[in-house]
Formats: sequence, C-alpha cells, structure tokens
Amino acid sequence: MKYMLKYYVISHLRLLMTAGCVFPVSRRRVLLSSDEGSCYSCNPRSIFEAMYRLYGDKFEYVWVLNEASKLPGAFRGKVRTVRFLSLRHVYYLLTSGFIISNLGVEPFLPRRRGQTVISAEHGGGSYKRMYMRRRMFSADEWRYIMRMRKLRGMLTDIVLASCEKQLHEHAEDYGIAPERFIRSGFPRNDRFFATDETDLQARKGEFRARYGIAPGNLMVLYAPTFRGTHRHRQHSCNDVCVKSVAVSLRRRFGKEVTFLYRRHRHSLPGTDSGFPVVDVTDYPDMQDLLEFADVLITDYSSSIWDFGITLKPAFLYVPDLERFESERGFYTPIEQWPYPYSTTVEELCTLIEGYCREKSIERLGSHQKEIGTFENGGSAQYVAAVINDIFMKLCE
Repeated sequence: MKYMLKYYVISHLRLLMTAGCVFPVSRRRVLLSSDEGSCYSCNPRSIFEAMYRLYGDKFEYVWVLNEASKLPGAFRGKVRTVRFLSLRHVYYLLTSGFIISNLGVEPFLPRRRGQTVISAEHGGGSYKRMYMRRRMFSADEWRYIMRMRKLRGMLTDIVLASCEKQLHEHAEDYGIAPERFIRSGFPRNDRFFATDETDLQARKGEFRARYGIAPGNLMVLYAPTFRGTHRHRQHSCNDVCVKSVAVSLRRRFGKEVTFLYRRHRHSLPGTDSGFPVVDVTDYPDMQDLLEFADVLITDYSSSIWDFGITLKPAFLYVPDLERFESERGFYTPIEQWPYPYSTTVEELCTLIEGYCREKSIERLGSHQKEIGTFENGGSAQYVAAVINDIFMKLCE
C-alpha cells in the first residue's frame, strides 16, 4: 500500500507539473547534477568542464549543488547553482534544453519538446547488477521500482556507456532501447589517459599535507560499495584496514602503509578496525582518490573499472560473496573481473604478497578487450560535441 501511494503521488505530481510547461524551454540552458546535488564531481563535472572550455558562454549552465560553495571559484558568478528539489531546481528541470545527471532524471518530470535528457551514469564496467533480485523485495515495492524505471526510461534520450557489455546489460535493466546509448566511455576517466605528472605530484603533495600523510608512505585506498539499497541502508566498516594487511603490503611494496577509507554514501557508519586510518569519506571527488592511491582494495565496486585504466595494483576483499551474489548478482562472473578476489583477510594477504605487475597488466588488458571498452581519453570532448550538435540542429 505504501509503494502504491508513492506511485500515485508521483503520477499526480507529474500531471501537475505540466502546468509548468507555460515556461518556455531554453535550448542553450544546461542543467547538471551529480549525486542529487551532494557534490561537484563524476561524469557531469567532466562534461561541463569540456563544454565550458570548448564553447564558453554559448551555453547557460546551472549546477544542482546543495552547497553552492562546492562550485569551483573559477565558475562562480558565471554559473548558477540551485538546491536539489528546490522550487528553482524544479523550474530549471522544466526549462532546460539539456538535463545531465549521473543518477537518472526525476520521474515526476513531464516530457517536453526541445529537451534532451542525458543519463551520465556513475558505475562503469560490468560487475554487480543494477537492481537487487526481485525476491529481495515485496511485490508492492518491486512493482514500484519497475514503474519508476519505466517513467525514467520514457524520459531519457541518451545514456553514456563505458563498454559494449555494459551497454546491452543496462539497456535491458533500464528498459531503454540500445540505440539511445552512446559508445562514449566515461568523461571522468579521461584524466587517466593524459596525466600531467608534475601537476599530479603537486596535487598529491597537497593531499598528503592536508591529511598528515608522510611523503614516502604507500597510500592504500579501501573503498567498499554499499550493501542493500539506498532505501534500505546497511552499515559499513573498515575491518580490512588491519596490521596483517599492512604488513603484507609493506613486504610486497617496500613502504610504510597509510590506509585511506572511503565509505559509500549509501552506507551507514559501522565498526572501526582500530588500526590508524585516514577517513576520506567526505573528500569531494573519488577520481582524485583513485589518482592519488598507490593501491586499491575494494569489493564489488565499479571503481575497479576506473582504477584499471591506471594499471595500478588492486585487490578484491569479498567476505560476504555468497550472500551478495544471492541478493544482487553479477553481470560478469567474479572470476572474470580484472582483479583477483579473496574472502578472508588471510587470502587477501596472500594475494598482496604474490602480486605480479606484468601478470596484472596482462589480465587488465584482456578484461577490457573482452567486454569491449569505449574508454579512450576523449570521452568528455565527444559528449560535449554530441550536445553541441543537437543544439545546432534544434536552432536550424
């Protein structure tokens, strides 16, 4: 009953929103949103910066940011900001020629001519499934989820794809025709193809100074994904950041270890391992952390797709593998993922001490080829050009 009521509320709101169609659509207005206004990051950020660099004030930009101060100083006074689901946000949803979000469009939005809705996505590669299995929900909640999926699918014009395998899997999961996907790669990953080493070292130095990390320490990022759903949040913990793992890392890589812990935004705080850890949960951009980290430890997170481009070492720690696979499942069997997995801390230590860079790079290359990567370092410019082409055709 609760989910049926939510569906009818959204349906009626969608009907009421048609009254806002009295406001004309501005074809040159671009509305961007990342993680529901919580940050300036991910693919929307990279698309925006490419558009701003290439086209300047040819377009009008509006960022959904719950804290306006998160917009970089270089763009303040030139770019508007609005809070997520504020009246101004709703107004710009109704009147922007382009709507770009990494979490999909709001389902109450009515379909309007002259608008192009772009799902910029936030998880690359082909790993954990988008939805938990149907049996994990009540019949009412599953029906609600599918109805929301249908509404969003009807509103979405373009979806970014990171690889061929993802394109077809997400087309089926979203209920969106494959023809609406573009083989762009993810704009946020362009940085991994053209790293300015001097700039990177300067930014890493600033990061180390900010968190008090010794210059010679190995930075090991532990970034587990969430369990459950964003509606049913579960606790997370940093139980892999322990002395035995640090010892194995020091043996293999010859450096003292600093653990960086990043809890997923859909996870609740959990227990602490007791070992010294730098909490970077609130650090604004995950891509920075992937650049700065020397080693990644994660589980089912799609961050392994992004990190794989760097060719740096990573390891999977999946103590709840059987349960996770039962509840959510995988697009690709975990044995075929780009990094090896372990189900215990002892197994993880063995993987770390047996790491071979040459074999790891070979495995990464084979994996990217097998699932048909679209990443090439020019994704942001490509998506910006697609948007500009649509705009020019509308103006003819």
